[in-house]
Amino acid sequence: MKRLNKAGFTLIELLAVITIMGILMMVAIPSVSRTIENSRRDTFADNALTYINTVRNAVLADEVKCTVGGSDITASGTPNGTYYFVIDTTQQQTQDIMEKVATSSWGGNDLKGYVKWIKTSNADGRTTTYYVRLADAQKHGMNETQEKDISRTSVATSGITQATAPADTDKYLCVLK
Repeated sequence: MKRLNKAGFTLIELLAVITIMGILMMVAIPSVSRTIENSRRDTFADNALTYINTVRNAVLADEVKCTVGGSDITASGTPNGTYYFVIDTTQQQTQDIMEKVATSSWGGNDLKGYVKWIKTSNADGRTTTYYVRLADAQKHGMNETQEKDISRTSVATSGITQATAPADTDKYLCVLK
């Protein structure tokens, strides 16, 4: 009797391997996609906090110039109120305040938005609160969010339009010196 050469795989063996690989891919791809999306959201939230920290450090160092009632004054001389710092990564002003401009974690797109600084002074002392709103042209971003609430869940992957400071607050726009 002649013996057949057993050097190859049978069709059944190949189909079994392809089926197993297909099942593994159905499980792995959504998991990897979810991990990538969470990483992008975390990076976006970190970038928002970086902008807030840059503004906070400038305010504390009195390196801020705000327009109040037609006059330019520094942060230490500002009255209680709400102040806005415009963020537009295409503009030189935003590029100057950051060592490395933080852009969108979805393809490095330019960001637009603002950091809002609320200053209140009372008998117990001074209180400051910071908010941020950022979005890229593809509508990834976050609506106005208080600093303490910034996290992965505050970042949306769609539906967020780019914004600047509200038009009626131009007397409270600030820039970093």
